[in-house]
Amino acid sequence: MAAAGAAPVVTGQQQQQQQVEAALFASKHAELLSEARAVAREHGVTVRTVAFRPDGTAVVHELIGVAREERLRGMIGRAVARDVSAMCPRELAAHQRRLHALRAVVLRELQAKKETAVAAKDDAGAKTKTKTALEQRETDGASAGAAGNAAESNKSRRTDY
Repeated sequence: MAAAGAAPVVTGQQQQQQQVEAALFASKHAELLSEARAVAREHGVTVRTVAFRPDGTAVVHELIGVAREERLRGMIGRAVARDVSAMCPRELAAHQRRLHALRAVVLRELQAKKETAVAAKDDAGAKTKTKTALEQRETDGASAGAAGNAAESNKSRRTDY
């Protein structure tokens, strides 16, 4: 008597049928994901797809049409709009002053970063120019000494002791 838990025998024809179904699923699933991405991008929404494989298991994908930062920015903007609309004129003026102060701080920090970057670039350029100027003086001094010029040169020369 055969064991009750024995696995069914898979024939070559059944394997071929499973491969065909898997290939068909893969192509249709890719098409579904492509269309879902297009809808998510076009409308700026999150799209969730659920597809069932031939064996009955589910494949779930979530496609986000808007970057996370954009979604957060939108949520914050809506929250601020609600809060601002509930303010009285005096609160609104104070809120506006705070926003202007924050904007000024941000602008100062951006300007400082920009100046630091420019200064670093200038320092790197100045070091290169200084190095080439020193090298030029050394070569000029060496050529003046090699020429046998008895007159004292006003250029600095390198002297080894």
